[in-house]
Amino acid sequence: MRLFFNISKTAIGCLLAVCMDGLAQSPPRQFNIPAGDMKLAIDTYATQSGVQLIYKVAEVKGLAGPAVKGTMAPEAALSLLLKGSPLQIVRDGANAVMVFRPVPAAPPAPTPRASAEPEEAPARVLVSGLRASLESARNQKRDNDVIGDAIVAADIGKLPDQNIAEAAQRIPGVQMQRYMEEGGAIAIRGLKQSKILLNGLEVFGASAHAGEYNGRNFDLEDLPAEVLAGVDVSKSSAARDIEGGLGGHVDIRTRQPFDFKGPIATVSVKATDYRMAPGLGSHTRAQSSALMSGRWTTDAGEMGLLLNLAHTDSMFGQAENEVQRTHVQDNYAGSGKAVTLPIGMFTGNGHHGERERDTYIAAFQWRVGAHTQLFANYTGIHYLMRNAFQTARLYAGSPSPDFTLWGERNGDGSDNLRSGTFSDNALNVTSAVAEEGRKTTLYDIGGTWHDGAALTIKARLSHNDTAVLNTLFEWGLSASVPSMRLTLNDGAPSRVAVSGIDLTKPANYRPAYLLAIDVDGTQKNTALVLDAHHRIDRAALRSVDVGVRLNDYTRRSFGYVHFYCIDTCNGGRTLATVDPPLLYQVPAAESPDIGAYPTFSSAAVRQQAALRALYGLPATDANTRDQDRLNREKTAAAYLMFNFDLALASLPVRGNLGVRYIATSLHGEAFGANAAGLQERQAVDTTRRDVLPSFNANLGVRDDLSLRLAASKTLGQLDFAYMNPALNIGNQVQRDAQIGNPNLKPYTSKNLDLSLERYVGARGMAYLGMFYKLADGFIQTVAEQRVINGEQYNVSTYRSAGTARIKGAEIGYQQFFDQLPAPWRGLGLQANYTYVDARAPSSVAGQTVPLEALSKNSYNLIGIYERGKVTARLAYNYRSGFVATTSSSGAQGVPILAKALGTLDFSIAFALTRQLSLLLDGVNIAGARNEQYYGNTHNQMNYQALNQRFGVQARYVF
Repeated sequence: MRLFFNISKTAIGCLLAVCMDGLAQSPPRQFNIPAGDMKLAIDTYATQSGVQLIYKVAEVKGLAGPAVKGTMAPEAALSLLLKGSPLQIVRDGANAVMVFRPVPAAPPAPTPRASAEPEEAPARVLVSGLRASLESARNQKRDNDVIGDAIVAADIGKLPDQNIAEAAQRIPGVQMQRYMEEGGAIAIRGLKQSKILLNGLEVFGASAHAGEYNGRNFDLEDLPAEVLAGVDVSKSSAARDIEGGLGGHVDIRTRQPFDFKGPIATVSVKATDYRMAPGLGSHTRAQSSALMSGRWTTDAGEMGLLLNLAHTDSMFGQAENEVQRTHVQDNYAGSGKAVTLPIGMFTGNGHHGERERDTYIAAFQWRVGAHTQLFANYTGIHYLMRNAFQTARLYAGSPSPDFTLWGERNGDGSDNLRSGTFSDNALNVTSAVAEEGRKTTLYDIGGTWHDGAALTIKARLSHNDTAVLNTLFEWGLSASVPSMRLTLNDGAPSRVAVSGIDLTKPANYRPAYLLAIDVDGTQKNTALVLDAHHRIDRAALRSVDVGVRLNDYTRRSFGYVHFYCIDTCNGGRTLATVDPPLLYQVPAAESPDIGAYPTFSSAAVRQQAALRALYGLPATDANTRDQDRLNREKTAAAYLMFNFDLALASLPVRGNLGVRYIATSLHGEAFGANAAGLQERQAVDTTRRDVLPSFNANLGVRDDLSLRLAASKTLGQLDFAYMNPALNIGNQVQRDAQIGNPNLKPYTSKNLDLSLERYVGARGMAYLGMFYKLADGFIQTVAEQRVINGEQYNVSTYRSAGTARIKGAEIGYQQFFDQLPAPWRGLGLQANYTYVDARAPSSVAGQTVPLEALSKNSYNLIGIYERGKVTARLAYNYRSGFVATTSSSGAQGVPILAKALGTLDFSIAFALTRQLSLLLDGVNIAGARNEQYYGNTHNQMNYQALNQRFGVQARYVF
């Protein structure tokens, strides 16, 4: 019912306390009010609170309210809803509450600022400024019905982060892996098998660094930070969550038109100086973005349209002396000593690369009436990384008595080489170009309807298309080096020197090989989701959620991997007669150890035609059957979740209890060798059923103190490469072959989480979390004996290992110190620390190994300042040493470990006017180094200076 009323200023003062006291006596209720139109928000509040609201439509028209979610007293919910608006409330003496906009008793003379929303003021974003962003992120954590953390738009925008992975590393429990000088992948509480969502939807197209070049997950490096509204990381699970998040869920949110109170347009331009490895110089690249959003009230309802565009160019340059895998030589150089030493070293190893990202987002929202809202979204992402590199690969020959050792005893009785001289060494010089690209389009439409009382229904239909490109062309040369000396260091770069040859002369090199790789793929995914929420409010049971999800996913891979020998890979021809434009002299600045050396130019390698004609190689490559693969996965999932709100020993407890059921059918096809050794198409069909229970509870110890408990079972899908049904003969001479295992089960984990959280003031919080996981399904490589064409072959395949145990704790703190005297009043601090101890079964029976890419200790320490027109951050991220990989092809099974790493970043923003702001930022300003080694720090693998970035950005809000 709507009433028109007038009320005096005196009556307001008399009745306000009565109104709030009455509301305060009401029991807590579950609220889920979306941000947006105030009229709809007030109607929704009335439905969910049971409170009768009386208001004048004209007085709330054009206002917008924030999202209000969680279990709370009705007065708290109403206070949050009206916060920041000109509206006030009083009780009418019965059970109704009046919402009104007060009129001053003696209005002053009209001025341009007399209205509640001045016409000349720019449109306001719901979350803006560092303080507002931290408050929003804190409230999301507090009101969430699962254990998790969030970063909101201003939070990301105020950090010099290039992509989502770099932003997410600031969250406790999240650790990042770098890929070509940018954040590439993350692990949540020790597990890399996490679900990455874009606006709640699955998006496919993983790159090679993510484990599979044409795989399941969305690449965090594909989307620039400029288009983000926020990132939500869920560490415990609820039944509504899409399956696949073994460690947790990451939901990347872009902006929607109803996020803004009115029309808004912003333009941002940025120039970044990429300071690369010594010898590779520095380059400046540009980034730009634009956002336009508007809302209109029409006879058909309120509509909103948003367009968001972003273009990013970035560079990277890596240079390293990479020591090759170790081996043991008995009676080293006739000394009678067993010595562990590398087989050689890569030097002059310079990567020149660039990335391009283009993002196109269009979003439409339509509030048809009081009960229906519709939406349609389009997202287009184009990502391309180009990489060109040259490398001199030296392989050790015969050792001389001129050597030194570290003076230690390894488990096998050997000592580690510190320096040594070798004769009759081999040199391979390579020049390569590579491209990695993804083109993704995502469409989704849907809507929400509620009956004005207890029932809300949501529907959503989405379709994702992704095309994946992955190419590499590498040309190799060979030479003989009479003398080489290796110096292996710990905490400094290892070194190599050569003598007895002029490496700058092309006549000393012979053409050796061409490695040509082009493995591409396409992925298509269509999903239909239906959800229903029914409010019950009976005893402890507040509401029930039910839903179904149907998903159809198809993945195709195709291409070729060709290796061509030139003159039996060690012929008599040299480079002396090669046309000079086809050659490139690697400068000594990029190869300080051995100096300049020639190789094929990147342009000649990229174009291919001239080099192929020169050496009589096929002009083009054709796709081969061994790369032709098809996978199709259909899932039907349903969930049921009960939301409760009760009292335990007079303390309020809210949460949910639910179960998710998933039926999955898999079809895989690939070409492989049959028993006769001939290539034929092989197909396998499998089905599985999974049940994932979950429980989340939040105990209100005090108004500002919550104790959370969560228990769940989660699931993580396998890479399709593990399940390839086709047999691939890798080496007929040595009778080696590989095959996948279609019967592998997905990863599963049983999880227990406990979190104590205290919220102080508007933005402060402190929390302590503990977690324990039992994860099954980690993959081991094993060998089997099979007969192929009458011959006994050693066939490597995969099997599931035993149980991995992961336990750990998180602690965090966030606070602005507003009690300090000026000018320090704007200071604040964010700090968090994570401890994770994880052990997984080893391929050696009875032994365990650490999980890859997992640091036992990690922390973030972020100093923040916001006062007046200045906002600043200084952020330090640290992680202790970890196992980088146990499966590197170059290491051939020898584990590679990484030393501890800490990076320091900063950003400072100035609001020059109400519309124009300037942002300065820097990444890795302290010049951190990445050092890796083989099992022992005296067996260094590489020592690499990480790139630095310094940027200046201007933003204008119209």
